[in-house]
Amino acid sequence: MQVTAVKTFLFDPGSAKHWLFVKIETDNGLHGWGECYTQLDRDLAIEAHVQQLGRYLVGRSPFAIKHFTFTAYTDFAGKRGAMEFYSALSGIEHALWDIVGKATGQPIYNLLGGAFRGKLRVYANGWGGGGDPEQAAQQAQAVVAKGFTGLKFDPFPGPWRAYIDKRDEAMAVARVKAVREAVGPEVDILVEVHRRLAPMHAIRVARMMEPYAPFWYEEPVSVRDLGGLAAAKGEIHLPVVTGEEVYAKIEFQEVIERRAADILNPDVCNCGGILE
Repeated sequence: MQVTAVKTFLFDPGSAKHWLFVKIETDNGLHGWGECYTQLDRDLAIEAHVQQLGRYLVGRSPFAIKHFTFTAYTDFAGKRGAMEFYSALSGIEHALWDIVGKATGQPIYNLLGGAFRGKLRVYANGWGGGGDPEQAAQQAQAVVAKGFTGLKFDPFPGPWRAYIDKRDEAMAVARVKAVREAVGPEVDILVEVHRRLAPMHAIRVARMMEPYAPFWYEEPVSVRDLGGLAAAKGEIHLPVVTGEEVYAKIEFQEVIERRAADILNPDVCNCGGILE
């Protein structure tokens, strides 16, 4: 069995950014689907990466996943990783696993060692949390009414900058406080920071949010400042999360060695794929 085509589908869901899907076709009729992480105004660049990478996959076995990802990084990327490359590679890798699962008649988790647990708890994301604190509280109550017991949101207003002024800082804390008071102590609040803050601001805001018991404090400092993230983590008394801007297992290894986070959240659509 050989790959005959790699096709892309850029879809507008009517939200802030487009979705990019990859379809890989083979000469025996099996096909696989994957998804690439996208970002506003960079989706076409990611799609171009998929199309160019696909040229090197046509004529090869879809089972040679590790060989393809290795050569894609080593030869295509010249050992220079970037978001566009890893997002494209991830979607292709998903689609290859989809073909392998269909060809063997097995779910992919069986091919990776078998299921580890029977169910997973999920949290609500993208539900809101902006506006004034009262609006955030009402939005949170509506999501809990749907059955969610965990809510993630970014309470920080304004652009993503390392500096945060006192007004924005106070608004972020007020939103978390309002959501906590609205949903009660049994619902978990997951605070998303989107790696925007300098360590000193991340530490100060975390301490102000501690009374409202966030379940985690996600990406308070960019992992590109790994020393700063590790230093901030040592001063923050909330579980610190990182992973969405980390590519490939070697970068996760560095985070673990530095004890720079309590929880890792690799994004399977941009970290290099399922096997990575």
